[in-house]
Amino acid sequence: MALTVAATASAQTLKMEPQVVGVTTYEASTAINLVVVKPEIKLDNIDPAVLAVNTNGIDRNVMSVYPSDSRGAFNPAGEYLALGLEKASGRGLGLSKGAGVWKEEYSVKVALKPGKTIKVGKQKFTAIECSTDKALKDFVSEADYFNKGTFTGKSTGRPGDETLTYASYEPWSLKGDGVANPLVIWLHGGGEGGVDVSITLLGNEVVSLIRPEIQSHFTTEGGANGAYVLSIQCPTMWMGTSKGFGHGEYPSLYADVLKSCIDEFVAQHPDVDPNRIYLGGCSNGGYMTMHMLIRNPRFFAAAYPTCEAYLDANISDNEIKYLAEENIWFVQSYDDTTVDPKTHCIPTFQRLVKAGAKNVWMSMFENVQGVDNPGQRLMGHFSWCCLFNDVVTHSQEQNDNVKPTNNGGGTVAPQGHANIFEWMNAQVLKAPEVAPQQRR
Repeated sequence: MALTVAATASAQTLKMEPQVVGVTTYEASTAINLVVVKPEIKLDNIDPAVLAVNTNGIDRNVMSVYPSDSRGAFNPAGEYLALGLEKASGRGLGLSKGAGVWKEEYSVKVALKPGKTIKVGKQKFTAIECSTDKALKDFVSEADYFNKGTFTGKSTGRPGDETLTYASYEPWSLKGDGVANPLVIWLHGGGEGGVDVSITLLGNEVVSLIRPEIQSHFTTEGGANGAYVLSIQCPTMWMGTSKGFGHGEYPSLYADVLKSCIDEFVAQHPDVDPNRIYLGGCSNGGYMTMHMLIRNPRFFAAAYPTCEAYLDANISDNEIKYLAEENIWFVQSYDDTTVDPKTHCIPTFQRLVKAGAKNVWMSMFENVQGVDNPGQRLMGHFSWCCLFNDVVTHSQEQNDNVKPTNNGGGTVAPQGHANIFEWMNAQVLKAPEVAPQQRR
């Protein structure tokens, strides 16, 4: 990490070297909540009240100080100090500069508050020198629980290859357990493409999928709780085609390589149940979820497209016929001004119901209410927050009468399940007598 540490002119100034910061993702933001430093001498029992921390120009309250290793894990004999910060207000501190890239310039400074001192033996320190302007060059987060990799395969609609970046969560309790385990796949939105999969995992709180609250909804063949999670990132947008940006008119550039990436992951993990693969994503990723269902009928046991951006007008009646055989649960907010539900999921849902779909559902929220900050109303497009906050519990009636509600998204409990994840967990693929051919 590039450091900006001034020369010490006084023996009363304590030098500390910034090591890493800790990034926490919330329902609509990311924020730094941990700073790890290495003091020039070992320090014990530091009062948080004497320290002043500033991140990217914002003063932060220090809530805790403890000895740690270089990554912030508690270690009573550690040479490092971890400073736990009070959660930032609002929507966090803007760690991403957009287009799937973390900010290059991000400052962190640790100092002593005016009039405060630190005593170590006979030494008395009246100042601290510790700062960096490259805090995001290295950070710790829940993304560290994922294995990272890339996959290269053929492009769709033009010559050449495409390379995807992916992150997989493989619970230690499931690996090698000798039984079949479910796989949950997530496809990112338009702002999280690129080659840094941590953007995908943290940008929309996808890491919620590995937290106990959601993992507990999934069961393995052997009766244990948990699921594998695979988050896949394309270098641009899933809606990219050989003819430009699309809404379902043409095949995605990434259609074939995405399917091959999923196939390869399943082949390398023989304990993943091929009959329990669940696919979802938000916005751009919701579009790609629909696209994959159309191209690969009856491959996924269930799908959970969220604020999906596949225009209903580009779904043919024949495609509706086959989609009606799928297990799908749409999620969206009625006040979404980025992807209009009235031209996307609502007419698609209604057409599927008319086509005889028995296991197709739609949660339509009035708006998106925050959980991290109760009472905060989020952008209508952020319906993935409803999903990851585990408040998607009901579906609309299977008819033309759409009544948006924040009471779980509807009035019907699909198949009697308590929420979308328990419904998903119950879906097991059953191959039709004759599978339709892949298209688009």
